[in-house]
Order: sequence, then structure tokens, then C-alpha cells
Amino acid sequence: MALSTTHTLDGVEVVPGLLVWDYDLRARRVVRIAYTDHGNPWWELEDPVTEERGSDMDASRMWVYHPSNGRKVRV
Repeated sequence: MALSTTHTLDGVEVVPGLLVWDYDLRARRVVRIAYTDHGNPWWELEDPVTEERGSDMDASRMWVYHPSNGRKVRV
């Protein structure tokens, strides 16, 4: 099964403002497309509380629902 370039691992469309868990299972907010690599958007992420910039991630590195307990990010 191919990974989506537009939806998180749990199937939610990635858009600015979306609260996600990143690849390292840190709570993040999607800010904007940072760059595109071979047609695959990489998103700038930030800490939803401090607004400190986080790592850039593509959709295949994000979840809306925590993969171990199903919780959404709470701010």
C-alpha cells in the first residue's frame, strides 16, 4: 500500500492548523508547506503551545490520533 502525500498515516488530510503527533510522537501544529520534494510536500511544524518551530515532516510521518492510545493532541 502506497503512503499518501496529502493525508496523515491515519487518513486525515494535512492542512495548516491541523494538530498532529509527529514521527517522534511529539504534539505539533502544521504551519505551512516548507518545501516540496519530487511532488511530495514537507510541512513546517511547530509546538502548539510555545509556537517554537519543530522539524519538517511529510504526511507519512504524522498522525492525528496517537498510534498507541488513540488520543488527539490537546492544547
